[in-house]
Amino acid sequence: MISDFTEKEMSDLLYDKLSEIGDEVSLKTPTTESIFPCRTIQNPLMNINKTNDAIPLRKIFQISIEHWNEMQRECMDMANKSDLKLRELNILRTNTSPIIFDEITKKYKLICTYEVRYNALTNSFEYIR
Repeated sequence: MISDFTEKEMSDLLYDKLSEIGDEVSLKTPTTESIFPCRTIQNPLMNINKTNDAIPLRKIFQISIEHWNEMQRECMDMANKSDLKLRELNILRTNTSPIIFDEITKKYKLICTYEVRYNALTNSFEYIR
């Protein structure tokens, strides 16, 4: 049976998986009252890559995760921990932005982009490379 996997399900899966690391995980941009360090999961972007009679067989998900911390090096360490945890699901980092200092929260932010292919026939994630 072909399984459909939605953006919401991907977001929920990422939230649960990244929560295993121990730092705060959020789906919204942190404020001055937020708990730090934290990871922010942006809305997953989905692209249907292959269909059969208009039924999606393979999707590509692209996810941006922000790593917030007081020090730049700690942001890098957080990103590395996210990499290791997401690799368990075959989700790989494909891009990294420069570290940015946020004047409102007085914290640093490192944004990493991850990608994975979802195969609806096997209900599994496949490596993108």
